[in-house]
Amino acid sequence: MTVDTSSNPRPREAIVLVAGVGSRLQPLTHERPKCLFEVGGMPLLKRLLFQLQHVGIKRVVLATGHLHDQLMTSVRRWELELDIDACQNDTYATENNAVSLGVAMEGLESRRFLLCDGDILLRRVQMLEQVVKSPHENVLAMMRFDALTEEDMKVTVDTDGRVVELGKAMPTEQADGESLGFQKIGPSAFLPLAERIDGLSPREREELYYEDVFAELVDRDIEFHACSLPPGGWTEIDTPAELEGAREMAARWGHDTVLA
Repeated sequence: MTVDTSSNPRPREAIVLVAGVGSRLQPLTHERPKCLFEVGGMPLLKRLLFQLQHVGIKRVVLATGHLHDQLMTSVRRWELELDIDACQNDTYATENNAVSLGVAMEGLESRRFLLCDGDILLRRVQMLEQVVKSPHENVLAMMRFDALTEEDMKVTVDTDGRVVELGKAMPTEQADGESLGFQKIGPSAFLPLAERIDGLSPREREELYYEDVFAELVDRDIEFHACSLPPGGWTEIDTPAELEGAREMAARWGHDTVLA
Protein backbone atom coordinates (compact mmCIF):
# COMPACT_ATOMS: atom_id res chain seq x y z
CA MET A 1 0.00 0.00 0.00
CA THR A 2 1.29 3.44 -0.94
CA VAL A 3 1.49 5.92 1.94
CA ASP A 4 1.17 9.61 1.08
CA THR A 5 3.88 11.81 2.59
CA SER A 6 2.69 15.33 1.64
CA SER A 7 0.45 17.25 4.04
CA ASN A 8 -2.84 16.85 2.16
CA PRO A 9 -2.47 15.58 -1.42
CA ARG A 10 -5.47 15.12 -3.66
CA PRO A 11 -6.92 11.61 -3.67
CA ARG A 12 -6.27 9.59 -6.78
CA GLU A 13 -8.59 6.70 -5.91
CA ALA A 14 -12.32 6.48 -5.31
CA ILE A 15 -14.77 3.90 -4.03
CA VAL A 16 -18.28 3.90 -5.47
CA LEU A 17 -20.92 1.89 -3.62
CA VAL A 18 -23.19 0.08 -6.09
CA ALA A 19 -23.87 -3.22 -4.32
CA GLY A 20 -27.44 -2.71 -3.07
CA VAL A 21 -30.60 -4.26 -4.46
CA GLY A 22 -32.47 -0.94 -4.60
CA SER A 23 -35.40 -2.43 -2.69
CA ARG A 24 -37.49 0.75 -2.71
CA LEU A 25 -37.30 0.81 -6.50
CA GLN A 26 -38.46 -2.76 -7.00
CA PRO A 27 -39.62 -4.20 -9.36
CA LEU A 28 -37.59 -1.78 -11.52
CA THR A 29 -34.34 -3.07 -10.04
CA HIS A 30 -35.11 -6.76 -10.48
CA GLU A 31 -33.39 -6.78 -13.86
CA ARG A 32 -31.25 -3.63 -13.77
CA PRO A 33 -28.98 -2.16 -11.08
CA LYS A 34 -30.18 1.22 -9.87
CA CYS A 35 -26.94 2.91 -10.89
CA LEU A 36 -27.59 1.97 -14.53
CA PHE A 37 -30.89 3.86 -14.72
CA GLU A 38 -30.64 6.63 -17.28
CA VAL A 39 -31.07 10.21 -16.10
CA GLY A 40 -30.48 13.05 -18.52
CA GLY A 41 -29.62 10.60 -21.28
CA MET A 42 -26.84 8.85 -19.37
CA PRO A 43 -26.64 6.10 -16.73
CA LEU A 44 -26.15 7.52 -13.25
CA LEU A 45 -22.91 5.63 -12.70
CA LYS A 46 -21.42 6.66 -16.05
CA ARG A 47 -22.08 10.33 -15.24
CA LEU A 48 -20.47 9.96 -11.82
CA LEU A 49 -17.42 8.17 -13.22
CA PHE A 50 -16.91 10.95 -15.78
CA GLN A 51 -17.12 13.49 -12.98
CA LEU A 52 -14.63 11.58 -10.83
CA GLN A 53 -12.27 11.43 -13.79
CA HIS A 54 -12.45 15.20 -14.19
CA VAL A 55 -11.48 15.89 -10.57
CA GLY A 56 -8.29 13.87 -10.95
CA ILE A 57 -9.34 10.39 -9.91
CA LYS A 58 -7.26 7.78 -11.72
CA ARG A 59 -8.61 4.56 -10.25
CA VAL A 60 -12.07 3.53 -9.06
CA VAL A 61 -13.02 0.52 -6.98
CA LEU A 62 -16.66 -0.42 -7.42
CA ALA A 63 -18.26 -2.15 -4.42
CA THR A 64 -20.60 -4.47 -6.31
CA GLY A 65 -23.17 -7.09 -5.41
CA HIS A 66 -26.63 -7.05 -7.01
CA LEU A 67 -26.45 -7.98 -10.71
CA HIS A 68 -22.66 -7.75 -10.63
CA ASP A 69 -22.10 -9.29 -14.07
CA GLN A 70 -24.59 -7.02 -15.83
CA LEU A 71 -23.11 -3.97 -14.14
CA MET A 72 -19.52 -4.77 -15.08
CA THR A 73 -20.47 -5.61 -18.67
CA SER A 74 -21.93 -2.13 -19.00
CA VAL A 75 -18.98 -0.40 -17.33
CA ARG A 76 -16.47 -2.09 -19.62
CA ARG A 77 -18.26 -0.65 -22.67
CA TRP A 78 -17.87 2.94 -21.53
CA GLU A 79 -14.94 4.97 -22.82
CA LEU A 80 -13.33 6.20 -19.63
CA GLU A 81 -9.79 7.22 -18.77
CA LEU A 82 -9.97 5.36 -15.48
CA ASP A 83 -8.66 2.12 -14.10
CA ILE A 84 -11.77 0.39 -12.79
CA ASP A 85 -11.79 -2.64 -10.52
CA ALA A 86 -14.62 -4.33 -8.68
CA CYS A 87 -14.73 -5.80 -5.19
CA GLN A 88 -17.83 -7.95 -4.89
CA ASN A 89 -19.71 -8.11 -1.60
CA ASP A 90 -21.30 -11.55 -1.48
CA THR A 91 -23.52 -10.59 1.46
CA TYR A 92 -24.98 -7.46 -0.15
CA ALA A 93 -28.57 -8.75 0.11
CA THR A 94 -28.52 -9.16 3.89
CA GLU A 95 -25.92 -6.70 5.17
CA ASN A 96 -25.67 -2.92 5.06
CA ASN A 97 -23.35 -0.61 3.13
CA ALA A 98 -20.71 -0.37 5.85
CA VAL A 99 -19.81 -3.95 4.92
CA SER A 100 -19.60 -3.08 1.21
CA LEU A 101 -17.28 -0.21 2.07
CA GLY A 102 -15.01 -2.51 4.06
CA VAL A 103 -14.83 -4.98 1.17
CA ALA A 104 -13.93 -2.22 -1.29
CA MET A 105 -11.30 -0.67 1.01
CA GLU A 106 -9.35 -3.93 0.74
CA GLY A 107 -8.94 -3.18 -2.97
CA LEU A 108 -7.40 0.28 -2.51
CA GLU A 109 -3.75 1.04 -3.14
CA SER A 110 -3.53 4.06 -0.80
CA ARG A 111 -5.06 5.40 2.39
CA ARG A 112 -6.64 8.45 0.80
CA PHE A 113 -9.78 8.18 -1.33
CA LEU A 114 -13.11 9.64 -2.33
CA LEU A 115 -16.17 7.67 -1.28
CA CYS A 116 -19.37 8.06 -3.29
CA ASP A 117 -22.81 6.52 -3.18
CA GLY A 118 -23.71 5.22 -6.62
CA ASP A 119 -27.26 6.59 -6.63
CA ILE A 120 -26.56 10.33 -6.54
CA LEU A 121 -27.02 12.86 -9.33
CA LEU A 122 -24.72 15.89 -9.40
CA ARG A 123 -25.29 18.81 -11.74
CA ARG A 124 -21.74 20.06 -11.80
CA VAL A 125 -18.36 18.43 -11.40
CA GLN A 126 -17.36 21.44 -9.28
CA MET A 127 -19.40 19.97 -6.43
CA LEU A 128 -16.95 17.09 -6.23
CA GLU A 129 -14.05 19.46 -6.77
CA GLN A 130 -14.91 21.46 -3.66
CA VAL A 131 -14.62 18.33 -1.54
CA VAL A 132 -11.39 17.23 -3.24
CA LYS A 133 -9.65 20.60 -2.79
CA SER A 134 -10.74 21.11 0.82
CA PRO A 135 -7.70 21.64 3.06
CA HIS A 136 -9.13 19.15 5.53
CA GLU A 137 -8.28 15.47 5.42
CA ASN A 138 -11.71 13.93 6.14
CA VAL A 139 -14.58 15.81 4.51
CA LEU A 140 -18.32 15.19 4.15
CA ALA A 141 -20.34 17.04 1.51
CA MET A 142 -23.38 18.63 3.15
CA MET A 143 -26.35 20.67 1.98
CA ARG A 144 -28.62 22.82 4.13
CA PHE A 145 -32.34 22.26 3.56
CA ASP A 146 -35.39 23.98 5.01
CA ALA A 147 -36.99 20.62 5.77
CA LEU A 148 -35.41 17.27 6.58
CA THR A 149 -37.03 13.86 7.03
CA GLU A 150 -36.38 10.84 9.23
CA GLU A 151 -34.82 9.05 6.24
CA ASP A 152 -32.23 11.76 5.60
CA MET A 153 -28.64 11.26 6.80
CA LYS A 154 -28.45 14.35 8.98
CA VAL A 155 -25.37 16.32 10.05
CA THR A 156 -24.64 18.76 12.88
CA VAL A 157 -21.53 20.94 12.70
CA ASP A 158 -19.81 23.40 15.03
CA THR A 159 -18.89 26.99 14.20
CA ASP A 160 -15.64 25.85 12.56
CA GLY A 161 -17.43 23.39 10.28
CA ARG A 162 -16.36 20.29 12.19
CA VAL A 163 -18.88 17.46 12.23
CA VAL A 164 -20.14 16.88 15.77
CA GLU A 165 -22.99 14.46 15.04
CA LEU A 166 -24.11 12.35 12.11
CA GLY A 167 -26.99 9.93 11.64
CA LYS A 168 -30.54 9.28 10.52
CA ALA A 169 -31.89 9.12 14.06
CA MET A 170 -30.92 12.71 14.86
CA PRO A 171 -33.93 15.00 15.51
CA THR A 172 -34.53 17.06 12.38
CA GLU A 173 -34.65 20.33 14.32
CA GLN A 174 -31.14 19.65 15.61
CA ALA A 175 -29.55 19.08 12.19
CA ASP A 176 -27.61 21.67 10.22
CA GLY A 177 -28.03 19.80 6.93
CA GLU A 178 -27.99 16.50 5.06
CA SER A 179 -24.98 14.42 4.11
CA LEU A 180 -24.90 14.13 0.31
CA GLY A 181 -23.24 10.74 -0.10
CA PHE A 182 -19.82 11.83 -1.29
CA GLN A 183 -16.84 12.42 0.95
CA LYS A 184 -13.05 12.45 1.19
CA ILE A 185 -11.26 10.08 3.57
CA GLY A 186 -7.61 10.45 4.57
CA PRO A 187 -5.00 8.48 6.50
CA SER A 188 -6.12 9.66 9.95
CA ALA A 189 -9.48 7.94 9.47
CA PHE A 190 -8.46 5.08 7.18
CA LEU A 191 -7.16 2.54 9.69
CA PRO A 192 -9.75 3.26 12.43
CA LEU A 193 -12.46 2.95 9.79
CA ALA A 194 -11.12 -0.31 8.38
CA GLU A 195 -10.60 -1.81 11.84
CA ARG A 196 -14.08 -0.84 13.05
CA ILE A 197 -15.75 -2.31 9.97
CA ASP A 198 -13.68 -5.48 10.31
CA GLY A 199 -14.90 -5.81 13.90
CA LEU A 200 -18.61 -5.31 13.24
CA SER A 201 -20.88 -7.74 15.05
CA PRO A 202 -23.37 -9.80 12.99
CA ARG A 203 -26.17 -7.43 13.97
CA GLU A 204 -24.07 -4.35 13.14
CA ARG A 205 -23.23 -5.83 9.74
CA GLU A 206 -26.96 -5.97 9.02
CA GLU A 207 -27.87 -2.54 10.40
CA LEU A 208 -25.01 -0.02 10.19
CA TYR A 209 -24.55 2.51 7.43
CA TYR A 210 -20.99 3.67 6.81
CA GLU A 211 -22.03 7.08 8.16
CA ASP A 212 -22.82 5.40 11.49
CA VAL A 213 -19.20 4.27 11.61
CA PHE A 214 -18.06 7.80 10.72
CA ALA A 215 -20.15 9.05 13.65
CA GLU A 216 -18.30 6.67 15.98
CA LEU A 217 -14.97 7.97 14.70
CA VAL A 218 -16.13 11.54 15.36
CA ASP A 219 -16.92 10.49 18.93
CA ARG A 220 -13.33 9.22 19.15
CA ASP A 221 -12.05 12.70 18.20
CA ILE A 222 -11.12 11.84 14.62
CA GLU A 223 -11.94 15.07 12.82
CA PHE A 224 -14.42 15.21 9.96
CA HIS A 225 -15.27 18.57 8.40
CA ALA A 226 -18.38 19.44 6.42
CA CYS A 227 -18.11 21.01 2.98
CA SER A 228 -21.37 22.96 2.79
CA LEU A 229 -22.71 23.23 -0.76
CA PRO A 230 -25.52 25.54 -1.90
CA PRO A 231 -28.99 24.01 -2.36
CA GLY A 232 -29.87 22.64 -5.78
CA GLY A 233 -27.87 20.60 -8.26
CA TRP A 234 -28.01 17.37 -6.25
CA THR A 235 -30.41 14.57 -5.52
CA GLU A 236 -30.30 10.97 -4.40
CA ILE A 237 -32.49 8.28 -5.92
CA ASP A 238 -34.14 5.69 -3.69
CA THR A 239 -37.78 5.60 -4.84
CA PRO A 240 -39.74 5.78 -8.13
CA ALA A 241 -40.81 9.34 -7.23
CA GLU A 242 -37.17 10.37 -6.68
CA LEU A 243 -36.17 8.75 -9.99
CA GLU A 244 -38.85 10.70 -11.83
CA GLY A 245 -37.86 13.86 -9.97
CA ALA A 246 -34.22 13.37 -10.94
CA ARG A 247 -35.15 12.98 -14.59
CA GLU A 248 -37.25 16.15 -14.47
CA MET A 249 -34.39 17.96 -12.76
CA ALA A 250 -31.89 16.86 -15.41
CA ALA A 251 -34.29 17.91 -18.17
CA ARG A 252 -34.46 21.41 -16.68
CA TRP A 253 -30.67 21.57 -16.55
CA GLY A 254 -30.41 20.68 -20.24
CA HIS A 255 -26.94 21.21 -21.67
CA ASP A 256 -25.90 23.17 -18.58
CA THR A 257 -24.94 19.92 -16.87
CA VAL A 258 -21.15 19.82 -16.61
CA LEU A 259 -19.33 16.58 -17.33
CA ALA A 260 -16.08 18.07 -18.54
